Amino acid sequence: MGQGRQEDRVRDPRAIRDSGGDGLAFSEFYRREKPRLMRFFTRRLGNQADADELSQETFSRFARGAPTLTLASPRAYLTRIATNLLRDFAERGSTLLSQRSASLDDGMVAVAPVDIHRDVQCRQELARWTLILQQLQPDTLDIFLRNRVQGQSYREIADELELPLWVVQKQMLKAIRHVTAHREANDD
Repeated sequence: MGQGRQEDRVRDPRAIRDSGGDGLAFSEFYRREKPRLMRFFTRRLGNQADADELSQETFSRFARGAPTLTLASPRAYLTRIATNLLRDFAERGSTLLSQRSASLDDGMVAVAPVDIHRDVQCRQELARWTLILQQLQPDTLDIFLRNRVQGQSYREIADELELPLWVVQKQMLKAIRHVTAHREANDD
């Protein structure tokens, strides 16, 4: 990633300078690095909106942290922030799916026993989501259900299944992408 390149040298965080003494303003650094961050997040999340949000948060944290630091490689520092944000994002389950999803108890109202149309609609929806979830690999489905249905954290799942945490995170991202794709297809 060119961590040792001359243009990555920083002495003044508000004006990122190269060895030639010409000031490279934060806005130039932003314009140069934003597309790279967007590719980084989009590749890993598969979601442009989340990628944009995390890119902005990365630059925000960079701007807050850089004034107190003398950076030899601002690009590497930016990448480290992005990597940490992505890890935090995955651990929290902060995806559009988790933000949109509601507890199964939310909004439940007693249904009249004669509401046959609602019963049929609910059965059809349950059958549809059962088919969607069955398309996942068994290991991925197990991890997804442990987290979303049983409420286990990624760490608890990793410990119980004797897997590295990153494997659980990767499987959850795969499951969430699959479910989100089908959910968004249904919303259209």
